[in-house]
Amino acid sequence: MKLPIYSRIAKRVLSLVCAMSLVFALSACARLHKMTATDGEYFDKWTDTIYVSLPASYEPIARGEEYGKVNISGVDNILFEIEGLSPSEYLASAYGAVYHDKHLSVPTFTDWDISSLKVCTDRAIIVSHLTLTPADATHASLIDQIQTAWASAPAVDYPSYLTPEEQYTLRFASDDAPGLYYAIKILAYDQDVFGTVINESGEEVEVSLGRTFLYDRYSKRCVAIDDSIFRLMEGEDLTPDAPPESTT
Repeated sequence: MKLPIYSRIAKRVLSLVCAMSLVFALSACARLHKMTATDGEYFDKWTDTIYVSLPASYEPIARGEEYGKVNISGVDNILFEIEGLSPSEYLASAYGAVYHDKHLSVPTFTDWDISSLKVCTDRAIIVSHLTLTPADATHASLIDQIQTAWASAPAVDYPSYLTPEEQYTLRFASDDAPGLYYAIKILAYDQDVFGTVINESGEEVEVSLGRTFLYDRYSKRCVAIDDSIFRLMEGEDLTPDAPPESTT
């Protein structure tokens, strides 16, 4: 018994759709750049590009399309484009690691001209609680203070024996590195943290380092900083008081 003509047409359409889906899937896989991994470097023979990783503090702002795959210990790892950046220069892993062309000069964070700073909580979904921009004079001063401290303040021991009362991730953006964040933890404790420093006489003395610190768990760098970020988040006005008017 023959099927009605519309049933035969429907079956043919369905078969055609399935075939086309398979073709698209296979072609998509075929388009992925196959890379090889050697000593932590990824080589894309299609573009003759060697990719190396940036420090883990660098993050992609937004991940784009699948670009390539590299087999590591028998497992295929997908690499993605980063929105706003050329895939021949930058790629991101599924876990947020950033890779760049080995021969590309990447501006370091301490040289960035910061365009914004987001204060974020990191849970299942990243939530930004505060955004600072250089257009606001108070924000500009605070951004500069944090960047300078991270670049040149003396490192202190991370107080691993204490649990932070509050912690956020500071995510910096810059036109010097479009498409990327630089991320640092900021931690606040409910008590003073003490550490050993060398005084002017060359002696080791124990002093209070304060209660607020910047910390990078990858490089283990930890520096003390004031609590301005937390005060600003609580709504405190950090604008310096104007000097009193002269009566003379």
